[in-house]
Amino acid sequence: MKKILIITVVLIFALTTVIFAAPGDTSDPIVVLSYLNDRLTSLVKDYGLEDIKDIKNQIGKLSENSPSTGTGGTGTSPTLEIVEINAGEKIIGGAGTELILRGGKATVVGSELGGLTNITLGKDFVSGMDVVANNLLIVPRDDGRGVYTNSYAIFMVRGSYEVVK
Repeated sequence: MKKILIITVVLIFALTTVIFAAPGDTSDPIVVLSYLNDRLTSLVKDYGLEDIKDIKNQIGKLSENSPSTGTGGTGTSPTLEIVEINAGEKIIGGAGTELILRGGKATVVGSELGGLTNITLGKDFVSGMDVVANNLLIVPRDDGRGVYTNSYAIFMVRGSYEVVK
């Protein structure tokens, strides 16, 4: 009988804090929707997250206005783009441009500071070396580096580039 009385008293004390707590108060064990809304709103203001929609809109406008043509001579592409060059033409890449030879033969056009980085083989290809088919080449700087062909070649290109005759 004493055990039942002790358990009852303990439960009464434990539940009085729940019963007499104000809704949304820190002592209230139940989370209220208004508390969550207030807390999330303050976090959004504290971290400046209300500007995210404006930033996304600005990025969307910039990506719509960026050129993405490979046949007109110049281009910038966030995806791999097929670029065909004929005899005597060059693809000059900007810094970070990726090139993959898919067909034909081509030669590396380097600069005074070096050539193209062949990521697949882990080597630097200097001016005059033959481009290996299906190897990823990266142009490290925007200083006139690229590839040249004496016949016909097909490349996959990602990044900024210019086709020069």
